[in-house]
Amino acid sequence: MRIRIKKALKGLPSRRLGAAAVSAALAFSLAACGKTGEPGSGTQEKEWAYVPEFLTVEGENVSYYQMQIVGNNVYYIAWDWDEEAGSSQSICRYSLTDKSQSSTPIVWSGENTNPSINQTYFLEDGSFYAVVDFYSEDYSESSKALNKFDAQGTQIFSQDTTEQWGDTYVDGLVADGEGRLYVSGEGVIWLYDADGNGKGQVNLDGANVWIDRMACGRDGKVYLGYNSYDGNNSSYTLTEVDFDGRKTGAVYEGFPGNSKFTQGVDFDFLLTDNSSLYGYNLNNQKKEYLFDWLDSDINGGNVRTISEMEDGRIVAVIEDWENGDSGIALLTKKKAEEVPQKETITIATMGGSYNLQAKAVKFNKASSQYHISVREYVNYDNFNENTWSDALTNLNNDLTSANCPDMIDLSSLNANQLAAKGILEDLSPYLEKSSRLNRADFVENILDAYTFNGALVSIPSYFNMQTVVGSASMVGNKSGWTLEELMTLAEEHPDAELFDRVSKQYILQTAMMFNEDSFVDWNTGECSFDSDAFKNILQFVNKFPDEVDWEEGVDSEPTRIQNGEVLLAAVYLYDFEQLQMYDEIFKGEYACIGFPTVDGTGGHALTTGEAYGITTKCAHKEGAWEFLEGILTEEKDDRYRNGFPTVKSKLEEMAKKAVEPEYITDENGEPLLDENGEPILSQGTSSIGYEDGWSYTYRLPTQEEVDKVLELMNEARPVSYNSNDEITKIINEEAEAFFKGQKSVDEVAGIIQNRVKIYVGETK
Repeated sequence: MRIRIKKALKGLPSRRLGAAAVSAALAFSLAACGKTGEPGSGTQEKEWAYVPEFLTVEGENVSYYQMQIVGNNVYYIAWDWDEEAGSSQSICRYSLTDKSQSSTPIVWSGENTNPSINQTYFLEDGSFYAVVDFYSEDYSESSKALNKFDAQGTQIFSQDTTEQWGDTYVDGLVADGEGRLYVSGEGVIWLYDADGNGKGQVNLDGANVWIDRMACGRDGKVYLGYNSYDGNNSSYTLTEVDFDGRKTGAVYEGFPGNSKFTQGVDFDFLLTDNSSLYGYNLNNQKKEYLFDWLDSDINGGNVRTISEMEDGRIVAVIEDWENGDSGIALLTKKKAEEVPQKETITIATMGGSYNLQAKAVKFNKASSQYHISVREYVNYDNFNENTWSDALTNLNNDLTSANCPDMIDLSSLNANQLAAKGILEDLSPYLEKSSRLNRADFVENILDAYTFNGALVSIPSYFNMQTVVGSASMVGNKSGWTLEELMTLAEEHPDAELFDRVSKQYILQTAMMFNEDSFVDWNTGECSFDSDAFKNILQFVNKFPDEVDWEEGVDSEPTRIQNGEVLLAAVYLYDFEQLQMYDEIFKGEYACIGFPTVDGTGGHALTTGEAYGITTKCAHKEGAWEFLEGILTEEKDDRYRNGFPTVKSKLEEMAKKAVEPEYITDENGEPLLDENGEPILSQGTSSIGYEDGWSYTYRLPTQEEVDKVLELMNEARPVSYNSNDEITKIINEEAEAFFKGQKSVDEVAGIIQNRVKIYVGETK
């Protein structure tokens, strides 16, 4: 096990929670009538639009994170600090009816000091229950209690629960329709009456069970959503909590995980994932799609809590740090034809659309003509070993149909394969005509990496790299080697491992990283997986173990390399500091040899972020380019992004700052001093350690190390091997018969050749 201690950040101002002047605006310009049914189904126009009114709560210490919506009010606890009086808390109420705000100080009774409120649950009359930790004056001792306060902030009772809860972290507090309380933590639900008297507890069976959330349903009963893992598969379960029986009750299988759920009006529950809102009824155990958050100019990943008012409006509390746009949204259901329309531009992404949605929201709010819609293909609610390949098949089918998206997120796809199909627009003419960008603004090799047959299909915003490092005396002081040279190295050192404890799967991935496209010509459809070159790869991979034996007591990778037990290391580069540790491991003579390739060219892997392409079928290419242009010219603080910017000026600035000493400062901008009175560097203050005692503390990188990383950038390129694509799946499936001795290498290579050729033919 290794532990990386996070670097201290330089000169960070203390962040205020929420906070802005009052701002309310009706957003009637979005409407974006895309498709109906499940998100991305693309069959007919949507009948309804949910039009948002965005409200920003006034105040210095607004906390959107733990807001609770009760009826027509939104409640939260605000914290204040005074140098003399210390900390204090107030009940804050925001009225959704007249937009008024109020703040009421909380009055504590008794001898308890330094209260810390962890969970709250508000009732219709403004009173609330709270789970509180109390600390002694010097914070050396603590106690826990269940408390109730009236709407005026006066403490009604405080029941000590220290003995019951112990060190358990309490993560949920809910009241049912009869006013009884349910407190959850680490697989246990403690039960209390309305006066805080204990009534027993409910224990979930199994060690690998953890509670996701609790909510009171429309029927007044409390329901519990929890995850469980049986050692092979994980599942999500919704169950009723039986207060009187002190046990779980009816179970609702198939309830979607990864969702926030709350009591509904027309439904038993409203539930939301990162992209859409649904209604769910217990009687038929089905969810009904209501709308995409993005269609209402909201990033679903930023929705903290939801509710439904009696008049049918949906309320959503939004915490948006990225765009600085936190607030409350009131969504009114309207006939789609009643709302002004925009031209919809659909972006296809395999998964993980949070950052994309954030950028889409920003664009949609600013554009009067276009609306970005995100179509996510991977269904994480029902993920299995075929999910990715099924999603890829659906994407490929859409690309050749009338349901073709206007843009594609290429970050996790084989751009070469898609470009060979002729479905990606050449961005060079748009770049040449742009008044905001030109080709010289970007790292040339990144543009070259996304240029196929003369067409520039994407301009990523940032990138990372991965390479293979070895001793220069062993692999040579060069960049690039062939598969044959890798195999020879292994043969010359039979008592050592190529990499630290790796399996057949890892070696196959290493060998194919840059070589899958060497066996497929996407332009002609020809394949050569029955060649001697590919058979040699299978035979080489077969020398490695099926699985890794992660036995206890084995030394760390750095120790084993220095002892000669391991020859190579795979290195992930996202800043200019990483290489220095490998200089230490290889005792000053490391070489970035890269992953092996058929032709021996440098195999430094390029992983890009925010790499979007425009499809040739896009009906609004100028609008799509406008969206891309906005992303590429976005002013943002890259200190918090793990990766290198593709804009040369930003990369040069990053490289310059990497070797310049900067110091950690206080809120006044003054350097903080160490125990010797010396300013503390903000760079080089992190360290990495292993259980066997090997450790390394990062220093300021040298100019030589920075130049080495910049040199690798000139050779890095996207990999052709994708662990999720169909060809990889075919290779892994069929190679297993050879690895188990069931078929010869010739038989397996022939089967792979036939299957891949059919697949390539079908997808051309």
